[in-house]
Amino acid sequence: MAKKKLSLIVWILPLLLAACTNKEVLTGKETSLVKETVTAGNQDIIFPDASPSVPDGEVTWQKLNCAACHGVDGKGASGKSTVNLTDKNYMNKQKPVDQYRFLAFGKPDSSHPAVNKLVSRRDAWNLVFYVRSLARYPMAPMPSPQFMAIDPVFGSNCAVCHGKKGYGDGPLSHNLEPSPANFQDFKRFYDRSDAVLWDHIANGIKWEGMPNFLGKEDKAKNVKFDDAYIWKLVDYVRQFQETTIKTSPGDAKTVKGKNLST
Repeated sequence: MAKKKLSLIVWILPLLLAACTNKEVLTGKETSLVKETVTAGNQDIIFPDASPSVPDGEVTWQKLNCAACHGVDGKGASGKSTVNLTDKNYMNKQKPVDQYRFLAFGKPDSSHPAVNKLVSRRDAWNLVFYVRSLARYPMAPMPSPQFMAIDPVFGSNCAVCHGKKGYGDGPLSHNLEPSPANFQDFKRFYDRSDAVLWDHIANGIKWEGMPNFLGKEDKAKNVKFDDAYIWKLVDYVRQFQETTIKTSPGDAKTVKGKNLST
């Protein structure tokens, strides 16, 4: 009798545990899993530990031969029906997280390969930001002189709240509720398109204390915050979430064939 009870407990225990944890188990009699989705694969978005590298993304682009369909410059290869990746109006509306999801896992109605089966997660993120750079900087990431020109404007108008390095820790941040946005928060900013960032800078976010800049001036810096200049600020903010430094093996630090090591 004792052996029968023990056998019954051994058979029932896995089912009780499954009911408590809401997980699938096999009792040895099933020929397949109860839910086929268990084996579908994990498509959770895991954000990078460090800023994705634009030049490393170019290496991945070449490794996967993306130019075969998208063209060397991203405008599309002859006879191929693809999105023009240099179209700023299109790219400004794309969220980095959505682009990663598409590149990494593909879509049921698309023939685009799922690159997570071909390259690492890090490489996939690098590829996202290289692809984004095709519309933002057709020849190379924003030149240093252009960043240097924007830097003092950011410093006097934005860094007082967001901090010089964009961590949301500027000298005025302690007096604000909610705290200013941390531009290096990948989870937050990869879920925003450039168009949304432009709107936040141009029109402000009243309930968060973010002022509007469109139409205003920084007379000390001789800068007017018009439509075009706010787009430059969007590019400046994006540089907190990416890097133009090559991190893959190799001595030369290049972006789109240009040497950055000197």
